[in-house]
Amino acid sequence: MPDLRTRILDRLDHLERTASAVPGASVWNARQVAGRTGVAPPTAEHIARWNPAAVRTLCANAREIVDLHGYDHDCEGDNGPWRVPDGRICATLRPMARMLGIEPIEPDEPDEPDEV
Repeated sequence: MPDLRTRILDRLDHLERTASAVPGASVWNARQVAGRTGVAPPTAEHIARWNPAAVRTLCANAREIVDLHGYDHDCEGDNGPWRVPDGRICATLRPMARMLGIEPIEPDEPDEPDEV
């Protein structure tokens, strides 16, 4: 299974490709969406809010956060690197993954030896 960082980047790639494939950039206000689709105003507002430009902006900023995290479990930032123990998931990438609909999977803790 690919690591969480790779899964996040794959999802961002998919979202960006999908947003870029949407034709036309001018029909992204709630009134126009409701008029063209017949959906209820709250649904139209939601659709208009998540227009292709907004999705691409979200992806670009999410990618920037992911890029701050190095490979091999190193989290890099202005305050210096922190080592995430092998097999653990970075505390920043975990919510990033959930935001993108990816369930981060923490490995099971090693079994304790049975007492003799």
